[in-house]
Amino acid sequence: MKETYKLGILVVSLSFLVFLSTAVSADVSPGDVIDTTNWQKAEGLLPDPVLNWVKNGDFILNIAELTYDPKEFITPAYKKSLEDNVGKYALDEEDVIIDAETGKTPGFIVGIPFPGEDLDDPRAGAKLMHTRGYYWAQKGNASVRNEAIWVGEGGYEREISNQLMILYLDGYPGAKAYRNPDAFLKKSVIAVDYPYDVSGFSILSWRYRDKRPDVTVAYVPAIRRVRRMSPANRSDSFLGSDFCVDDPNGYDGKVELVNWKVIGQRETLVPFRSTKPQRMVRNKRGELVTTSDIAPLVHGYETDGWQGAPWALVSTVWVKRHLILIEGIAKDPYYNYGKMVIWYDPEFHIPKYKIIHDRAGDYWKTMVISNGGYVSDDKKGLYMSPDLQFVVDDRTRHASLICGASEKNIWKYHVKLDLADFTLGGFQKYCK
Repeated sequence: MKETYKLGILVVSLSFLVFLSTAVSADVSPGDVIDTTNWQKAEGLLPDPVLNWVKNGDFILNIAELTYDPKEFITPAYKKSLEDNVGKYALDEEDVIIDAETGKTPGFIVGIPFPGEDLDDPRAGAKLMHTRGYYWAQKGNASVRNEAIWVGEGGYEREISNQLMILYLDGYPGAKAYRNPDAFLKKSVIAVDYPYDVSGFSILSWRYRDKRPDVTVAYVPAIRRVRRMSPANRSDSFLGSDFCVDDPNGYDGKVELVNWKVIGQRETLVPFRSTKPQRMVRNKRGELVTTSDIAPLVHGYETDGWQGAPWALVSTVWVKRHLILIEGIAKDPYYNYGKMVIWYDPEFHIPKYKIIHDRAGDYWKTMVISNGGYVSDDKKGLYMSPDLQFVVDDRTRHASLICGASEKNIWKYHVKLDLADFTLGGFQKYCK
């Protein structure tokens, strides 16, 4: 009996040592290629669904190191705000930003509202999500062209092309030039121009800085009418894709509509377009414009001989980053998503992953955002921006992609936009 007991202890001890050895040795280095043969090296460095993609042969990861520092890709005004805005703003009981002294909606916020946030603060999650939105505004008004592409296990299915225009009315200094008596945070227009059956479909959205709900109207060519959309349906599928309306950029809804909390931190492998920043040029209007020689983004369905998932990123590199995990649960009991976990990069304030569960608590979908640095020739424009966003529904084995700047999709920042185009009257020009 004693021998059996000792043998049991020995087996348990050896098993623990093997486990400990595996856990310690699980790491990657630039130049590594992680696939089904050595997926264990990435264990603990990826969200579980993404690790499973690698383990099952859907993805192959090319590990690299960036030649630039993303936290330096910030404008002077935003860099200054890292000191000027410390303790300047707070949240009210509904997680709406207020002036810390007056308790009222701030007149105008320049830069990042909550720099150097204490992660032990129970409201740190909401503050980080607010910071995410303001960080994006440093690029100024934007006009970007992209495609939403449907991809199943059989490969490419269909796509929709559109032009997105964003008018920021808070955040970056240039926004002060606009009259904003109604305290808007931003306005946007999406104009679909391909394919023929949905060409002309357009959406106008207004977002306020206070607790007022978004105002969104859509023009539907089939009925030739403009219809106001309910702000309650933002968890519905967007045009039949795997994305919901709130998915772009990790979470594009109002921060105060979700209960957020920080649940941890992790060293994580994340995708980038390239190890080098991409070039922008300044046109005659002073706008910063991406170029046609941008590094391409290639997917599995576009690659001869590819054996993995058709939606897999083939051209990107994977870099180790320190991320903050933020859990979000919508306050609306009818929201289609249950728990969401945002994997957030605190140096350039962009989510890298979003793990989505259903209302019953079961895992459902994963969203991945690939980023890249962009630099102008005069070195005065330094920005981090999303290059590709995709959602994979692991239940249906189907994905939807939003493809960003490319050889044919030219993106413009600091664009000269007309405030009148974002009124109900001006919006008519996009309704064709």
